Amino acid sequence: MPQPAELGRNGTFVAWRKLHTRVAAFRRYLHDNSGGPEEESLLAAQIVGRWRSGAPLILAPEHDDPALGADAQRNNGFRYESDPRGAICPHGAHARRANPRDSEIIGDIRLHHMIRRGTNYGPPLPAGIRDDDGADRGIVFVFIGSHLDRQFEFVKSQWLNDGHFTGLDQEKDLLTGNNDGTGNFTIPQHPIRRRLHGVERFVITRGGEYFFLPSLSALRWLADVQ
Repeated sequence: MPQPAELGRNGTFVAWRKLHTRVAAFRRYLHDNSGGPEEESLLAAQIVGRWRSGAPLILAPEHDDPALGADAQRNNGFRYESDPRGAICPHGAHARRANPRDSEIIGDIRLHHMIRRGTNYGPPLPAGIRDDDGADRGIVFVFIGSHLDRQFEFVKSQWLNDGHFTGLDQEKDLLTGNNDGTGNFTIPQHPIRRRLHGVERFVITRGGEYFFLPSLSALRWLADVQ
């Protein structure tokens, strides 16, 4: 913690990341592993855990629901208890890995919860384009929490880049994992599961930093320092 103690008391930690996204490469991967636009859309939702509108796959298993996606209360008020096998939302989906909610995993997931927000940068790649135009685009991501190691670093290393906690062996997060072209992505299906191969790296870290955010009481203490 920062010293003296007055400066660190009631403060919190911040992790900042600039993440470049290979949108064209991701679209090509969807196209190469799908049989048409509707299947591409479903596959993207299974990879992300949400449809394009933001509607969670667990609440809209068959098609996108823009009204649900626009409802900030409903599109975040869900659990996975009705889908223990990942038949609706795969265990490897990004949203489910980053926040397993009530999924049956080892340990207390509350220890790893964190506040996180992101915003886009760069021009959007026009719809239907699967060739890279060379533009820099992606998201700027901010985490705020009390413990960098137990929250941000744990989620990044254990939940996004290690598949053991969900029984996925060595599978990494298809969307944000540190993939190298040899990875897999499993979609539970009956009677035979589907497994995608040749997972590339679609998100590349371009910058980042750790910060300490002092509390209001710490700022008042600083203001009074002679």
